[in-house]
Amino acid sequence: MSILYLIFSLLLLPVFAESAIKPGEFLGSKTVESLPNWFKTSFLDFSEDLSEALDENRHVMIYFHQNGCPYCAKLVEDNFHNSHIVDKLKKHFDVIQINMWGNRELTDWRGKELDEKEFASFMQVQFTPTLVFLNSKGDTVLRLNGYQSTRKMHAVLDYVSGKHYLNKSFANYTIRNKQNKIGDLNKNPLFEPPPHVLVRSKTLPAQKYLAVFFEEPNCASCDTFHRGLMRLEESKNLLKPMQVVQLNALSDEGIITPSGVHTTAAKWYDALGLTDKPAIVFFDKIGNEIIRKDGFFKAFHFHSIMHYVLSGAYQRQPNFQRYIEHRSDELRKQGITVDIWK
Repeated sequence: MSILYLIFSLLLLPVFAESAIKPGEFLGSKTVESLPNWFKTSFLDFSEDLSEALDENRHVMIYFHQNGCPYCAKLVEDNFHNSHIVDKLKKHFDVIQINMWGNRELTDWRGKELDEKEFASFMQVQFTPTLVFLNSKGDTVLRLNGYQSTRKMHAVLDYVSGKHYLNKSFANYTIRNKQNKIGDLNKNPLFEPPPHVLVRSKTLPAQKYLAVFFEEPNCASCDTFHRGLMRLEESKNLLKPMQVVQLNALSDEGIITPSGVHTTAAKWYDALGLTDKPAIVFFDKIGNEIIRKDGFFKAFHFHSIMHYVLSGAYQRQPNFQRYIEHRSDELRKQGITVDIWK
């Protein structure tokens, strides 16, 4: 055997080893074949759509989705087929669907011509489904990131259709329906004890990324989250390198935010425009928000959010959906099965 042949064979070993790995499966994807026929048939001229909605005393609701999204499928199957929700949507809203990777041409309320994916980027859509409610000027009066329960959806539709956004935030609107505001939050040794001075800046950067958990007492979804996702070893391992803080979104506990504002937990939750509990907001080492979990997510997406932060991928890829596709592909190349609905 010649020396050149031996060297050539050794060089090919990694190639053979890599090709020998069977790609992991991709599971959990689901696409709804047809959207409800009561969605508005729009020519995608949003100035026209907003004007028509104003004439009918309605609001425009944009539904951002993508093919293969199980959270979108759940929203369509559970929420958009719930008779009471459908009645409210038909009566008070013009629902317009946008595929976040679509190529249909549209004109937004500024007169700007875009295709669907450019419009989704302009609207900073990071998750699907995303629901955006607009007033007659094209201002966003409420935004929902990720799947929302039917119970919450009822409150959202009442809040927007009743124009309560004119004098109160959604957080303040929903507090009135909270029966028991007193009680303990779920405990976890990862959470730093108060006082919470979270200041960080370019001149005084922090050593760690920051994860701020907003929860509330007697919160069924918070309990489920802690019994499930927070007990997973991967969740613990991803949170350990971060500064992790838990706040009661209903409390007057004093805090200092990453930008140096003296406020309370409740006021900060309100100012951030959060709509869900538990909600988690991730900040970089100089105080900029990176991404937030403000909806229902299962393990793959929840862990991907934290990988996105810790790896610094957000600095290279501003679109989380593109990142998560790439992460899925890389895991499958290693022979790891990816289940996005697990």
